[in-house]
Order: sequence, then C-alpha cells, then structure tokens
Amino acid sequence: MRLAIWPQRHWVPFFSVIIATRNRPEQFRHALDSVLRQSCSDTEVVVVNDGSDSEHQFEYESIFRSVDPVRLRLVTLCHSPNGHGGGYARNFGAANAIGPYLCFLDDDDCWTDSDHLQRAKAVIEDADAVDLYMTNQAAFFRGERKPGPIWIEDLPGILARLQNWPDHRGIHTVTVDELLKSRGFCHLNGLIVRKALYEEIGGMEEAIRWEEDRDFYLRLIDRATVVKYAPITIARHNIPDPAKKSSLTTSLSELQRRLFQIMVLDRALCFARHPAIRSYARRHKAYALRRVAEALAAEGRYAEAALYAGQAFSVSLTVKWAGYSAWLTLRSKLSKCSTA
Repeated sequence: MRLAIWPQRHWVPFFSVIIATRNRPEQFRHALDSVLRQSCSDTEVVVVNDGSDSEHQFEYESIFRSVDPVRLRLVTLCHSPNGHGGGYARNFGAANAIGPYLCFLDDDDCWTDSDHLQRAKAVIEDADAVDLYMTNQAAFFRGERKPGPIWIEDLPGILARLQNWPDHRGIHTVTVDELLKSRGFCHLNGLIVRKALYEEIGGMEEAIRWEEDRDFYLRLIDRATVVKYAPITIARHNIPDPAKKSSLTTSLSELQRRLFQIMVLDRALCFARHPAIRSYARRHKAYALRRVAEALAAEGRYAEAALYAGQAFSVSLTVKWAGYSAWLTLRSKLSKCSTA
C-alpha cells in the first residue's frame, strides 16, 4: 500500500468523496471530473486505486498529476489478481477521509447534477443532525436509458400516498418503514452518510463481493435517526455489460451472486434491530433461494436444487414452491435410480 500525504490543510472539508477504482482509468477520469465540477468546493476526493494492473498505472498517474493536490488524497493498494473488493477499498478510503460526511461514486459512473453536494450541504446544515441523505440516479445500458424503477425512484409516489409531504426545499424526512415500501434501495452513488454513523456500523462488509451496497444500506437505515430524501436524479449509472468481465458483477456466476445475496439477507435477519428490516430480509431471502434452486436445476443438479427449493418453501409457504420442491425431489431420486 502506498499513501500520498499532502501538506497539512488549514480546513476540514464538509464532504469526503470516495472513489474506488481498478483497471478503468478512462471511466475513472469521467467520474473524477464530475466530482470536480461540483459547485460545492467544500469537498475533498479520496481515491483508492485497488491494485490496478501495471499497464494502467501510467494513465492513472497522469490523471492524478492533473488535479490540484489540495483536493485529492490518493491511496494505492498492493496488486492482487482480483483486487481487494469494493467494501475493503471504500473502507480504506473512509479511514483516510477527514470530512464529517462521506459520499461515494463508482469509477465507471458519474454525477450529472453539479449542484448535488451544494444542495445536500444546505439540507444537512438546516436539520443539524442528518445521518443519511439519499437521491436517485438514472441507469443506462450500452448508452440507452433503462426504464425504472430500479432503485428508489418509486419513493415519491409511495410518500405521496402516505401523505409524507416535502419541506420548503422539496426534501422528505423518511422512516425505515417508508423506505422499505420501495422496490429497491439507494445506490451508493446517491448516498451521503455521516461518518460517525459509518464508523458505528463498522463500515462496509468486506467479505461480501456482490450486493455489499444492499447490506450497507440495510445496516445504515437500521441505525439512522434522521434520514432525508431528495427526489432528484443526480447521477448516471452504467450497467455492466455481461459480455465483458471488466467488473466484479459480470465476473461472478449467477450462483455466486445469489449466495452473496443470501449472506446479505441472513445478516439482516440475524442482526437488524428493526422488525420491518427482518421482514424484508425474509421475503427477499425466499426469492434468492428460489433463484439458486432454478440455477442448480438448470445444471441438472436436482438433489441440491431440491434442498434450496425446500428452504425457499420453508421461508415463504406457497403452493407453487411446494410443488416445485416435490418435483425436484422426485427428479433427484429418478436420477439416482438411473445411475445405480
């Protein structure tokens, strides 16, 4: 690990923006530029280069040299074949951040609203005790915008039905129960968290390599006291292309992703304080278990598929999954007979 230490500052920035990057200098350049274009100058950028391959280092260094060092803190982690993971890299960045509020941006995405941080700062200073600030983003795949809702774009309609009206700035104060009525969760690109809360929950879980952001979100809303929601699109998220292996998401198999997802939901079931979060985890775990069962059945592994289908049925008792579990059990027995 190599940490660039800059001269002692005479100010503490309000925001520390953490960007973890690996082997994507060109995309990272756009992400970094979108942060530097923010109208709020009370900001530092903490970049964690997660052990990028040697052929990319020159381009990264060229980018870093072009940025005012007063605003940039750079951490370069030692090289490893698959990187240290998003959770580890962001935790390392947070440990080196000095602002009281942490923001995150994926290295292949960008902020599209130059007033995002200035608006968030005004909201936080008005309330004086904000733990979380959330916004929305737009998703694009191969340059084409995808219809939603994907994350929490459906929240404005939900809040209107619940008669949760915005304040004079157009901002909602939201509860855990209201947030969990959304179909999704707030992506890291649109999330700002008080650093003290980040440290209280232990940061991001480093053992989870997929949906660690969902795990992070559930633990945050479980402990947060004041949560603000701005129904504004402030970022562009580029959905990873499954034809490419340039991201962790596309490098994992369906089974690997679902097993990480089950880990996230098991952690919520075991450790969440709020009953609504535990109920949420039970519902979503049933779905994840079903997807594992279907993936295993597609590979002809009926015995293992029956095991996961049975677990899905025990979590969510439905006639459909009782029948599917029974069918898989029968297929498993027939397969054993045919090979005996």
